[in-house]
Amino acid sequence: MTETPNADENLASEELGDEALDAVAAAAQEAFAARLAGSRPVPETVDESIVDEREKAEIEDTIYQLRSAAQKLEESLLGGKRVLTRKEVAQLAGVSTVAARKFWRALGMSRVPEGQTAFTVEDAKALREIASVVDAGVLDEATVLSLARAIGQTSDRLVVWQMETLVEYLSDTRGLEETHARQQAIELFESSIEPLERVLVYAWRRNLAGALGRMNVNVAEGLAIENRQGWYDSQMPLARAVGFVDLVSYTRLSQRLEPKQLAFLVKRFQDIVFNVVATGNGRVIKTVGDEVFFVAETPQAGAEIALTIRDLIIDDKELPQARLGLAWGRVLSRLGDVFGSTVNLAARLTAIGEPGTVATDWETARILERSGEYVFSNRQTITLQGLGEVSMFQMDRGTAESLDLSMDGDE
Repeated sequence: MTETPNADENLASEELGDEALDAVAAAAQEAFAARLAGSRPVPETVDESIVDEREKAEIEDTIYQLRSAAQKLEESLLGGKRVLTRKEVAQLAGVSTVAARKFWRALGMSRVPEGQTAFTVEDAKALREIASVVDAGVLDEATVLSLARAIGQTSDRLVVWQMETLVEYLSDTRGLEETHARQQAIELFESSIEPLERVLVYAWRRNLAGALGRMNVNVAEGLAIENRQGWYDSQMPLARAVGFVDLVSYTRLSQRLEPKQLAFLVKRFQDIVFNVVATGNGRVIKTVGDEVFFVAETPQAGAEIALTIRDLIIDDKELPQARLGLAWGRVLSRLGDVFGSTVNLAARLTAIGEPGTVATDWETARILERSGEYVFSNRQTITLQGLGEVSMFQMDRGTAESLDLSMDGDE
């Protein structure tokens, strides 16, 4: 293919046409309808202007029951009633109110007005626990607050995700409207707290063990693959394959689907990506709407993850096509995120790639083509702002085998 120097925006692939977009939307609507088959119809929203007093009373009673159930569950979760002010909880924990406020803020908790009883004895115990780490000189305050911030941000997203999953399940399978679905979700949570808590601690320990294991080998393996052993590599400790997956025409498609249908489509997309990334020994860093950002420890692992995702999405008639970008290089990992020019490069390659393809750069292609497992075509020389001139390729399999996603052998 003739090399064609261009700016980023001039290389942007065309979006899906209206006919193709209609087909995707219709497929998504049909799949969503099939999922709801057999469930009770969701009651239509009642116009309050024609609701009689009896119906209003029923609505108010439902809201009261919801709040009562939530309060009961809250007391169980917090280990008791809220009986302490912020000064009292700090005194009981043996820390200053400033230190207590820093800790709550790091966990993502809003500021509590003075005099309001918002804390429990268990809150004081948690404060004392974290303060003891600083008092013993194990870690300094800034580090402890950073660790607390990681816990707060992760757990906040976790509980919202879990709650919305239960509400969606109850709404879809039982035909419940929003308020009743949330009420029953609280009841489901109440009976599931202990097993979920045990699984959470188990998952944290398992992931920590995996992270510690990777720390022992990833730097040496990454350098060996690149054939670079010089002192200049020490400034960036992690060599990673960085990948992005982005659905084509997502914005336009979202305007044609009902909210629940759109949520179903996004969930289907993310299920595919998350399953493939986990199977390929990669790690999802974050999701932003229709885009997923992942990393893998070797170029081969990153390539196989990207190509498998591409193939599965192409085969799935209920999803629009996706663009994928992959780059191998050095990155910086901080605060649960990954940074560096390699991340920027992978994101830019994704944005300008063709639908249904995996785009990569010359450095990544050079490393991967040695084995003959991957082939590269459609070379273009492009200029990316902040990155300079980049040779861009489309990647495909040569002799490489697809990831095995089957459950064969499992019972």
